[in-house]
Amino acid sequence: MSLPDTCPSERLGGSGAAEKPWVWYHSCTMLRYDKIVRLTAFAFACGAIAGLAGGLVFGGGRDTATASDTRTEPGAAITAAPGSGAASSPMTAQVAQEIGANEFGLVPVLEYHKIGTPESQWTRTPANFRKDLELLKGAGFYPINLTDLESGAIEIPAGKSPVVLTFDDSSPGQFRMLDDGSVDPDSAVGIMQQAVKSGDWAPKASFYVLLDVRPDDNVIFGQPDAQTQKLRDLVSWGYEVGGHTVTHLNLKKASLEESRKQLAVAAATIEKYVGGSYKVRTMSVPFGEYPKDDSLLASGEYDGMTYAYKAAVEVSGGSTPSPFTAGFRPLHIPRIQVTGSALQDMIDGFISSPELRYVSDGDPTAISAPKVLAEKLGEPLSDLGRPVVRY
Repeated sequence: MSLPDTCPSERLGGSGAAEKPWVWYHSCTMLRYDKIVRLTAFAFACGAIAGLAGGLVFGGGRDTATASDTRTEPGAAITAAPGSGAASSPMTAQVAQEIGANEFGLVPVLEYHKIGTPESQWTRTPANFRKDLELLKGAGFYPINLTDLESGAIEIPAGKSPVVLTFDDSSPGQFRMLDDGSVDPDSAVGIMQQAVKSGDWAPKASFYVLLDVRPDDNVIFGQPDAQTQKLRDLVSWGYEVGGHTVTHLNLKKASLEESRKQLAVAAATIEKYVGGSYKVRTMSVPFGEYPKDDSLLASGEYDGMTYAYKAAVEVSGGSTPSPFTAGFRPLHIPRIQVTGSALQDMIDGFISSPELRYVSDGDPTAISAPKVLAEKLGEPLSDLGRPVVRY
């Protein structure tokens, strides 16, 4: 989904595309490749510098909360810290019950667009975004990337509940650099990095960027000279960058050829800017308008460029089923638009129906849940590739 003013107002081709194979997109298309080629050339020019700078701004620190010995309710920790691997001892039904683990529960995926003023349906003020993070922390939530959700690699402290923060359209307020090279503390990234420094939070969120739209500020967060650095910094710190097509294309209305072009070019361009072995694995479907056949999103090829989106997010729909249940649809992951009291309403819903909430056992090598599940959670998958502990 996007604000109306992020949709393209210009349709240009460009012969410069042929000079850069990762952004091939021939004439008579919707891309202005002169811009993309310039941006990509800049990626080469600043590659080494951006790589070194990646760790300088906020340092990419990760939460290192230590484990405690007991657990009585969601929100305060027990076994292993995220990223530390398996718990110190195999998960047991007794421990899972003490934690209140339920890894077949629902997971909220939050949807943000602009971070700025004034507050509106598509804009969250910096002050309210800070309050959102504090509200989530206080309610026992802990962030993961969308690709972590899709793969089931949900490594968070025991007793915590995963939440995915997603940002569409790459507007400047999501990630802005100041003149001194530091991250704007009132941008979404600056606010999240401060939350990481404050503890009990991780540098995790999924950003879905645009490459050729009006206004230009929505092209990879604006600030053209810093775009490559921003993408590399996000990934080096732990965040995820995914696709949103090139021009915010309506995939329901576009031709198959045009859709494949934009899906492929978006993934290939992001991967080239980030560098290394980074692969784009998730996307946000513009306007929430899906193509007739989901297989178009799952994989495809255009002019030698291939793509494979493992997960895609919708515009609305509430919390998503656990990836360990039959109800999870990786290419149709619902989201909660964070506007008004929506976030508090979500938390209140889990307070009134705690049996619906995903609660981690802190052990990524096992899946723990009550023997009796709420009907709304659906059926657990039969083959999860790891031990299932029921209590």
